[in-house]
Amino acid sequence: MRDTEALTRQAEAFFSAHPGVSLLALGAGEHAESMDLSPLGLPATYLPAERNLSLAAQYLALNQFAFGGIGVPRWVLSDLYLMPGAIGLLRCPARMLKPEARAHLGLEDEDPAIGAAYYAAPSVTPGLFIGVSLLSFLPGTGAGAWVKTLTLSMLRAKRLRGVAQWDNPSVRVHSRLGPLRLVGRVPGGHEYGERTFVYETDLSDGARVAEAMARRLSLPHSRRIAVTDLAELSELLDRAEAGEQLYLVPPGVQDGHVLVSEDVT
Repeated sequence: MRDTEALTRQAEAFFSAHPGVSLLALGAGEHAESMDLSPLGLPATYLPAERNLSLAAQYLALNQFAFGGIGVPRWVLSDLYLMPGAIGLLRCPARMLKPEARAHLGLEDEDPAIGAAYYAAPSVTPGLFIGVSLLSFLPGTGAGAWVKTLTLSMLRAKRLRGVAQWDNPSVRVHSRLGPLRLVGRVPGGHEYGERTFVYETDLSDGARVAEAMARRLSLPHSRRIAVTDLAELSELLDRAEAGEQLYLVPPGVQDGHVLVSEDVT
């Protein structure tokens, strides 16, 4: 990213407001030298997954707890998350977690716990990462948006493609990094295919990301479509796949409607 001064100040304010939260990355040991461990000028600690099995096990337990039947299997965590890349983590004392997550892990107040986590997979296109999994158990803190932003900075990502459902509250988190360009349907299908879409975020302009993170990026929308209007939303994806430039503008979803724009210049 360029022009990251404002974003750095916002990140510093986040950590100041939540003492005890620290930034980590968990992945194969050989990737440490490829990561930016001063994302936005902030300190991050790299933990080789080969020597931090208990942390990997905690991530696995929280991922499966959050996503149930489509939670990551253990072999996928090893083969497709930790071997090719790294998971960004916000760690904190367990007392800060949602009660149900803390109870699931069986932790005491001051035990170290994963409060939020994000994994984006490298792709064959240089600079493009694929968003895979976002978890946050720190309600009301904005931790989900920050672990995503800082992880992508550690990865030096220039563009991000992700998958979301129109009616999922995560769309509001994803739009914290800026407008979501609609790409189309998920290659190969999806468990929730009829309400799922692929989006892309341009991460190159740090000043614009900062405006979006602060909810100050005001972009007009030309249409509001109900998240339940799957026929109309499917037509949007047809147009995106045909090459039209269509965007969900921040906050992405409002009052049960997606906010669509054909121009974000």
